[in-house]
Amino acid sequence: MDLQGFQPCFYCFEYNKIATDYPINNAIHDRDGFTPRCHLHWEYNCSKCESSVHFNGIAWCSSCKEFTCRSCVREKMVREEFLCYDYYYSIPCHRCGKLNPALDFAEYNGTHPFQIGDLKPKEQVVVWMPIYKEELEAQKFPHKAWGSERILSTGESVRHKRLESLNEYTPKNTWDALASKWISPEEDEEEYHHTHLILPDVYRLLNAKKDEEILDVACGEGTVVRYLAKHGAKVTGIDISNMIDRAIEREKKDKLGIRLLKLNAEELHNEFERGYFDKVVCNMALMDIADFKVTLKNIAHVLKDNGIFVFSITHPAFAWPASTTLRIPKGSKRNEDRVRIIQNYFDERPSLITYWEDFPSVCFQRPISSYVNELVKNNLEIMEMSEPKASEELVEKFPGKAYLDNDIFAEFLIIKTRKKSDS
Repeated sequence: MDLQGFQPCFYCFEYNKIATDYPINNAIHDRDGFTPRCHLHWEYNCSKCESSVHFNGIAWCSSCKEFTCRSCVREKMVREEFLCYDYYYSIPCHRCGKLNPALDFAEYNGTHPFQIGDLKPKEQVVVWMPIYKEELEAQKFPHKAWGSERILSTGESVRHKRLESLNEYTPKNTWDALASKWISPEEDEEEYHHTHLILPDVYRLLNAKKDEEILDVACGEGTVVRYLAKHGAKVTGIDISNMIDRAIEREKKDKLGIRLLKLNAEELHNEFERGYFDKVVCNMALMDIADFKVTLKNIAHVLKDNGIFVFSITHPAFAWPASTTLRIPKGSKRNEDRVRIIQNYFDERPSLITYWEDFPSVCFQRPISSYVNELVKNNLEIMEMSEPKASEELVEKFPGKAYLDNDIFAEFLIIKTRKKSDS
């Protein structure tokens, strides 16, 4: 074969990763594009609408000798793993109604019109004859060439493991293990996301007043409780992890009058009477609490009628683990080379988020509707929502973090609610 000017077809190359006898044809279409293709894997003209259609969206009827595309009829989906896919389209012929597989599966099944001799390719291609397909080793699915996996393999992306259950990893033991890494060494140390994006809106929405009884759920090392205490509020902080030990140490030193308890948020009702607090805040923690429904129920229980509850979370749609970032080329530090890909917004299984290599954190992905529905169920009326956007000043000061990043998408969601009277 004369390799001068040879450019492998995108699909031939992907299929060859699984079926090693699959021939790699020269791409003659879209040679300057991201997916150069051979004539076999290009487009076919629908006999009904005469449109040129991608080969995986059109089927051949060997009885009528005609093509039918998905746009002209109602296709069916057949779940079957083949090559790098886990389904194919079954398309009824526009003339006789016979169901035929789209050409990608037809090729795998040996019923492509080029394979059975109904048609001859106009351009030179070597057609695969899958006589040994039963001998293909069972592939691990999803295959690295499948769907989003194929896209993610083109660059550098962050992956997060989904868990079927909480055994080795729990919110408490992961936060205990990570406490020393999350705790800032100095009270006034500047941390970009919290200092400039999250806390300004949390404090604005909470609007703490002097002598108000305020509860900080999952207070961690105590950044929020110290701020509120310094502004005259009567503050209580609870946390289940060892991070609260640092808050206790600082309170012993600063003596701000903060009450700190190592307590599970799911057990609030056992510690405080109904309607005890004027306001409750939960900063960047609700997505890390396993039973958020019980937690919200307990927060509503300890909150006074017309009391305010404010919470901030990683954005359910745009942050890990619902989405990931992909950098092309790999290793690029320019934000224009990074895109976000939604992986599974509706998957509520717990995830392991690896910020550092030694120990991951457990996170619970939930759609926005899950949070809103629980708020409604507990008489917590939404008053305002915030999705912090980086200002021009932040872009100027932190270009690597803010430009084409927090100035174009929301990484956090902050919600202010008011407890409606039960009467």
